[in-house]
Amino acid sequence: MKYLKIFIIITFLLFSVNAAAEFYKYVDEDGNVHFTDDINQVPEAQRVKIRSYIESESEEPAEQEVTQENQSEQTATDQQTNLPDLSDDESESLEDAKKRIDALKSEIDQEYEALMKEKEQLAKDKEKAKTREQIIEFNKKVDTLNKRVAAYEKKGQDYKALVDAYNKMEKLEHTARVVLAARLQGPLPPLPEADV
Repeated sequence: MKYLKIFIIITFLLFSVNAAAEFYKYVDEDGNVHFTDDINQVPEAQRVKIRSYIESESEEPAEQEVTQENQSEQTATDQQTNLPDLSDDESESLEDAKKRIDALKSEIDQEYEALMKEKEQLAKDKEKAKTREQIIEFNKKVDTLNKRVAAYEKKGQDYKALVDAYNKMEKLEHTARVVLAARLQGPLPPLPEADV
């Protein structure tokens, strides 16, 4: 009976460790986004600049998860408030809008560099984590980084939407100038019936 209790305790301890998985995100020739845990499935041309993600599962109390989710949502909201909105000021010139978009691009690039440095530091810290407490602390850092990456990707999507809006504004302005120039030239003579 004593050995059975020891066996159960050891089995419980062995299966109570955190599980982590590394996976990769890539885009195929058709533009579809794929996720895989096998780097060999990623096309060789994309392996040089591929980003890996670490998914971590831990058994934390529900209260801590809710607190962490609220903190990450607040961080993401704070980061989104810095995004310029081209629709706020309709009188803004295209040059001003372009400057704002370029500033946002620079901010996104700096954030990307900071995330990559943090990822490299976490890779080093992974090797140092030996005790259960160190592993738990490491997993919390990984979760925080993953949430920052998600906020970064959201900011990138917002940036792309701003660029698309800018391009539409630029096209509209160009079309308006062409129409104005055509009207200033005066009416065109009607085409002969044979040419229609």
